Amino acid sequence: MENNIIVLNNENRIVENINQQSFIISKSSNVSLLIKEIDIDSTLNIEVEEDAVLNISFLSSKAFNRFKFVANCHKNSSIIAYFADFSEEKNFADITINLVENGANCEWHLASLSSKNDNKQFDVSVYHLAPYTFAKMDNYGVCKDAAKLVFSGVSSIIKKSHASKTHQNAKIMVFDEKSNAVAKPILKIDENDIEASHAAIVGKINDEHLFYLTSRGLTEAQAKELITFGYLKPILN
Repeated sequence: MENNIIVLNNENRIVENINQQSFIISKSSNVSLLIKEIDIDSTLNIEVEEDAVLNISFLSSKAFNRFKFVANCHKNSSIIAYFADFSEEKNFADITINLVENGANCEWHLASLSSKNDNKQFDVSVYHLAPYTFAKMDNYGVCKDAAKLVFSGVSSIIKKSHASKTHQNAKIMVFDEKSNAVAKPILKIDENDIEASHAAIVGKINDEHLFYLTSRGLTEAQAKELITFGYLKPILN
């Protein structure tokens, strides 16, 4: 897609492939975007204007090398984002959501599967630049074989962004000894009157769950597949 600006107003749109693209979500509108694929090296910029709501979903099944996504949320606007990642090889995603005016809010939900020799990094950051802003970030991953998966990013609340709330979770399930998984969420807080939390969990598959399923007649491979699907299902839906 060419690098142009498209204005959206109360509509559902499917985008087959993102390359260099910019969208404006019109004031007081409600828009749903489905991004079906991400190009090798691509950028997506979005402005969510006052009182607008954007629901955006990404489905990535191919190698995209590098993807940069920047969203600016204005007064009382909302962005709800879902990213289902089944891409391959070496990928880096740089996600930035700026809550630039009072009452802006966002939700980010990521599910990523890293297998074989994949090397993936997702850097997801939210910046609270005004009072009464809200953010919730959930990054879930499964890492298997000799793959690497990294979740990083910053939740930042600047000075004078009082009464803002930010919450960040990063969880990765590790299947094999050669798997390399890292979760490193960061909080940067310059204001006292706020609410903030972050959590990071990296751990192997639960042996008791695996034993229970195999004792009911499933093979180990089938049990792992079922556990993986259950782990990622909330975001895949």
